[in-house]
Amino acid sequence: MSELDVIRQKVEELKQGILELERLLESLSGRVEPPEDWLIPRIFVWYEIYVRGGVVSREELHEIAGKYGYDPRGLGGFFAGDEPSLRYIMGRSKVVLQDWAVEYVERFKNWIEEHKDEYARQAGGSR
Repeated sequence: MSELDVIRQKVEELKQGILELERLLESLSGRVEPPEDWLIPRIFVWYEIYVRGGVVSREELHEIAGKYGYDPRGLGGFFAGDEPSLRYIMGRSKVVLQDWAVEYVERFKNWIEEHKDEYARQAGGSR
């Protein structure tokens, strides 16, 4: 293992430690912090994929997205950019949630669970 690999591993360990500390602080304070505005509503879509094991079919993605007010034709942003949050696998028949998005879901899981039903109602999505 190169020095660079060792440093990357240590950085990842530190990031995980910080997430754990933030969750501990949140649970001890009794206060659930919301995610940044740009994450809402995408974090609800990510959560639904996360609780299904991190992989869903394209049809499931469309169903989930509709629940939170997304038009399936507008989901390209999840797959675009330098670090897309979703990626197609298995000949584009399945969609997988990327690790960095999983970290956000885990960080804000309590907040998401408290607000997902309310947000789905407000978004006017189908259930």
